[in-house]
Amino acid sequence: MKKNKIKDMIKNYHPSKKMMFLYFNIPLIIVLAWQINYNDIWFLLNHGRYILNNGFPTIEPFTIHQNFSFVMQQWLSAVIFYLSYSVLGKYGLLILTLLITGYIIFISYKLCMLISDNRCGLSVIISTVMTTLLAYFFITSRPQIFTFAIIITEMYLLEKYIRENNKKYLYGLPILALLEINLHSSMFFMLFAFLLPYLIDSFRYKIGPLKSDGYKKRPLFITALVMLLMGLINPYGIDAITYIFKSYGNRYINSIVVEMLPLSITDTLGKQILLTIFIIIGIYIFYKKSNIKPRYFYLLLGTLYLTFSSYKGHAYLLIGGILPLACYLKPSFKKDKEKYKNKTWQYILNSCFIAIILLLVIMGTDSMTFTYKFKEGIDYLLENNKRNDISLYTGYTEGGYPEWLGIKCYMDARAEVFLKANNGKKGVMKEYYLLQEGKLDVSNFLEKYKFSHLLVAEDDYLYNNMDNIDNYEIVYENTTIKEFSLVNISDKKIKYRIYKRIGI
Repeated sequence: MKKNKIKDMIKNYHPSKKMMFLYFNIPLIIVLAWQINYNDIWFLLNHGRYILNNGFPTIEPFTIHQNFSFVMQQWLSAVIFYLSYSVLGKYGLLILTLLITGYIIFISYKLCMLISDNRCGLSVIISTVMTTLLAYFFITSRPQIFTFAIIITEMYLLEKYIRENNKKYLYGLPILALLEINLHSSMFFMLFAFLLPYLIDSFRYKIGPLKSDGYKKRPLFITALVMLLMGLINPYGIDAITYIFKSYGNRYINSIVVEMLPLSITDTLGKQILLTIFIIIGIYIFYKKSNIKPRYFYLLLGTLYLTFSSYKGHAYLLIGGILPLACYLKPSFKKDKEKYKNKTWQYILNSCFIAIILLLVIMGTDSMTFTYKFKEGIDYLLENNKRNDISLYTGYTEGGYPEWLGIKCYMDARAEVFLKANNGKKGVMKEYYLLQEGKLDVSNFLEKYKFSHLLVAEDDYLYNNMDNIDNYEIVYENTTIKEFSLVNISDKKIKYRIYKRIGI
């Protein structure tokens, strides 16, 4: 009897406006807590400023390396970030990220309402869970936030096309392709990865529990072709479309860039991801009442593959694996009345209220973290040297901020730029990997580049291997920097040194 009461309570659950207000604020509050991604934002701002001042570069302009062929594959995102920063500084970046997150909440909810046949309670839960996890792991000031919004919008338009049998909903897909190729070229083919299950599902067939819907396929295939052609409308043409094939799967990038590492269940993050996978698969197993829709099953398989391939791929499992669960869980929730269908925009706008208050508090107290952990060292360099005289060795994570200030650096977080397949000149990423593994002679490496200065963090191989290098001396050393955010108030030990070449 008690069990039936609980089932009835869940089935009849419809969140009040106040509860929706609270639910939808969860991912927004997480975005406020984590705030800005400091590793990538500097080179993005640098890109945006360069384009507005100089146009589209084809030769890499920020490092010590000469004549590197260059595709600024995130150019439109960089311009948007830079304009936001120019108008409102660090808060402009945060507001932009909040706005994109708000849209992701909105379109996720609309998609779930569509898939679940207007189960409002279920749609609120699914969209909140998905967006909260996305915010926790991935939503920050990087171009990927635009990609997330575009992919979910793509799914929504495809579902509308299927349910209403109206090809007008497909007209938006080429526009999404045009946006993606300019906002985040390396993820352009992710649109087709999410489109493919819908293309396959358009054929009429039944294989075991997989029973396709067999909707009109010709408009879909024509749309896919138009989307591909729209990819050519960008400043770099075919090079932007093929960028991903030259940039991903490289062993040196995969060994250095954490998010490109394959999933490991031995660390905390890997265990959290594995738990997500088990929950999704468990719902598929226990809540499947009839045939499985092939498009959702293929989305799950494809995004599982991406997740096991790299930590970065987990974002697409959250989208392609969790949102379709609204279809399988809908028998457990009651269909809502028509009056709830068109009030989403009110709920989303209302839910932003708390986030706006918190943002005003952050702005009023100026407590937002927006610092570069080696800032004091770079300030010292610029105080004691002419900018144009500095040729700086930096590791993978250190180069973006000095380059933003006009200092030419050896390396920064744009890993793919330093692949020979992209720059056409030199495999700097391979060289950096061999240096960090102790497989390069340090003296020969330093003599090759004749850096005026070295910025060496504690985790850099050079930090403990400069004792026998006579032509460099330590001119600056730092061990502590104050860090503050809503989730971290502490003194974080950051050891690094700046060396200067003797005789310059």
